[in-house]
Amino acid sequence: MIRVFISSVQKELAAERRAVKEFILHDPLLSRFIGDVFLFEDIPARDRKPDDIYLGEVEQRDIFLAILGNQYGRQNTDGKSPTELDLRPCHEDPSRTAGVREGR
Repeated sequence: MIRVFISSVQKELAAERRAVKEFILHDPLLSRFIGDVFLFEDIPARDRKPDDIYLGEVEQRDIFLAILGNQYGRQNTDGKSPTELDLRPCHEDPSRTAGVREGR
């Protein structure tokens, strides 16, 4: 089964993130091939750093779906947001990127 990672700024696009996940998991055709859709907000709090959790999930997924809006997200000490860090593996293997929705 295919595993999908959905990336975006959580607060700005919370409804879109949830809608895409629900659509994928409940669509009769897509649900035959896609077994899991990762949203960061669905995981329980753990003893690990959030960055380690979502970056580990990106590496384990077959498809990366970026939903991009108007916000960049919080920047780390290197000036990169979690969404930008999520995208790194897709630069190495563009076939993993499913699609992008740009800002309004």
